[in-house]
Amino acid sequence: MKLKLIILFVLLMTKIGVFAQEYSVSLESTNKAIALTNQGMIKLKDNLMQDAFKLLIEAISIDSTFRNPYLQLYTVAMNDSTKIDTAISILQKSKKIFQQDDEICYYLGEMYKAKGEVKRAMAGYSMAIAYSKMNGEDFYLVHKYYFNRANICLEKNMISTAVLDYTYALNLKPDYGVAFANRGICFFKMGEIEAACKDWKQAVKLGVSQSEEYIGKNCQTEVPQ
Repeated sequence: MKLKLIILFVLLMTKIGVFAQEYSVSLESTNKAIALTNQGMIKLKDNLMQDAFKLLIEAISIDSTFRNPYLQLYTVAMNDSTKIDTAISILQKSKKIFQQDDEICYYLGEMYKAKGEVKRAMAGYSMAIAYSKMNGEDFYLVHKYYFNRANICLEKNMISTAVLDYTYALNLKPDYGVAFANRGICFFKMGEIEAACKDWKQAVKLGVSQSEEYIGKNCQTEVPQ
């Protein structure tokens, strides 16, 4: 049976506090950038992606040290694929300002993945993981850094590496049902049927109904609790 990889996508959230270079920006410029970003977020909420994008770009041009519009660009790009290349270019440049920023690296990984550039996506996730170990793994997105890198590993048949990343994601978020489901696929591919069935059963308990099919077709005996 062909088991389908279960993938979750996450759109924008914000994170405060990163390592940044020193830039001189007036308070007036910062306030204007904040106002433009707020307007952009309203346009984004109204699904006016082109208008939102223009406002966010303007905000960055006025105050390149204000972080929020960069994060909002990611959301626009993930809703409008025509904006992905520009967003990637801008976020890549932002890494010179916001150094060791795991969230920005993660968003770059997501955009590269959306473009089908798997190697660059993997690099983005790996950089996000490395920086999260310095910045702290309590940030709410960190488990997704590992989960999404694991998905790529599974797709590329790097099964043992995928298991390690899914396991780490589960250490950070024990109720992460899709990580149980996909780690179960890894165990199944490795011939560890009992471990696979145990993970799939846990995934079902956590609301991943797709795993019921895997259990029905591959788990003939009672799965240990």
